[in-house]
Parts: sequence; structure tokens; C-alpha cells
Amino acid sequence: MALATLGILLARSAGTFHDLYKPDLSHVGGYVLWTIYQQFLLQDYFMPRLTRFLASDAAIAFAAVLFAVAHLPNVALTVATLLWGAASCALFRRYRSLIVLGITQGLLGLCFAICIPDAYVHHMRVGLGYWQYHPPVVGQYAGYHGTAGK
Repeated sequence: MALATLGILLARSAGTFHDLYKPDLSHVGGYVLWTIYQQFLLQDYFMPRLTRFLASDAAIAFAAVLFAVAHLPNVALTVATLLWGAASCALFRRYRSLIVLGITQGLLGLCFAICIPDAYVHHMRVGLGYWQYHPPVVGQYAGYHGTAGK
């Protein structure tokens, strides 16, 4: 919560804070479910396999790199997920709570989505979707506070 609050305050002072693409419950809830599933894959699928042949700290580093690579070519998201991947693996090793990590990742991801301009994160898309992203027309979405009419 502290990181999310700090990110929002910094984005407001930098002038990059903006509304979510679709600030409805199904969009936000679906994203948080997706982040819980990502944590399941990272912690319950990859980490046990990596710790079979790597030392614990090396397994965490390797898992964080795999997690980050899955977010290419979105550079901003790749850097953020490298850091979060390492932190979440270390936290899971100690506390063993997928749900808390998934919700935390969802909160941080939503914060990232509203604090970093879409010009940099292409609406949080990865893979081919990153390259196929086209910014919305200003004022196209309800709640978007663009410069139309000013």
C-alpha cells in the first residue's frame, strides 16, 4: 500500500497520473485474478523446479528473470516485473501466501497502469500486442480526462 500510495503521489506531482482504461469492477477484478494466477505459476510451478537444481537465491534470481522476460518487449513493465519477481519469490519463500502476493501484484500493477503514461507501457500489453497497440482517441472512454474541448 505504501508503494502504491507513493507511486500515485509521485505521478500526480509529475503530471503523469491518469484514469484506468476501464475502471469497472470486471476489468479490475479480472486483472487481479490474472495476477493471482501469475503468482501461482511463478511460485508453485517454476520455483519448485528451479530450486531442484539451483541454490535458493539463484533460483529466485532465475525465476525473476523468467518472469521479466515474459513481459517483453514492454521495457518499463519488464524492469518492474524483474524487481517484483525477485521480491515476490523472496516473500513467498518466507510467508507462503499466493493470494496476498497476487493481490499485492494486482495493486502495484493497477498503480503502474495509472501512473505511467500509455505511451511508455502501451496499455500494459506484452508480446505482439505491445507492437499492435494504438492509443485511444482523446475522450473516447468515459472518465478519460484528455485535452478535448480545452
